[in-house]
Amino acid sequence: MDQPPDTNTKGNVYVYKILLIGDGGVGKTNLRRRYMGEGFITEYLNTVGADFAYFSEKIGNNSYKWSIWDLAGQPKFSNVRPVFYAGAFGALVCFDPTNPDSFANLDKWIDELVRHTHTEGTPIVLVGTKMDIYNPEEGHMTFDAVDDYIAKIKKRFDNRFDVTFVKTSSITGENVPQAFHNLRDAIAKWIESESEE
Repeated sequence: MDQPPDTNTKGNVYVYKILLIGDGGVGKTNLRRRYMGEGFITEYLNTVGADFAYFSEKIGNNSYKWSIWDLAGQPKFSNVRPVFYAGAFGALVCFDPTNPDSFANLDKWIDELVRHTHTEGTPIVLVGTKMDIYNPEEGHMTFDAVDDYIAKIKKRFDNRFDVTFVKTSSITGENVPQAFHNLRDAIAKWIESESEE
């Protein structure tokens, strides 16, 4: 890979650019804010183009430095987004299970990711957001389709890495760190497999 870990006596330092992609309004910005300890915004504000944040965390002896790019999901920004994909190591591909259209649009987002990162192997984690308001009795989607979708994505990427699915809530914080950590682990496996080729 073009960005191996920096080594030092205290462990490794890993620097990753990751993306948050998905339809507008699915909760990408609040997912990032919750992970970074910035709280939850109740008023919906469109991301214009992209929003950038930098976050560091230490796990064991290793340090992880995330360059997190939250890409605007509205169609009017489709001409602006491509430049922000360059150099990405992975993506959290987000959908809102209370809005089935956002799940139906996942192919569009993964196609855009592949097209602009120029690789069929960029690690992804599917993230269902807004679990705090999810209720299948209110007509929200069921998660049976997610397993089928994951199988389809794994086949598309020749099983080069695990595609995981995490149900999150940015209000309660449920599984928010897990989504980012699943992506971290998928990136590590991807880098290892690329270096073996």
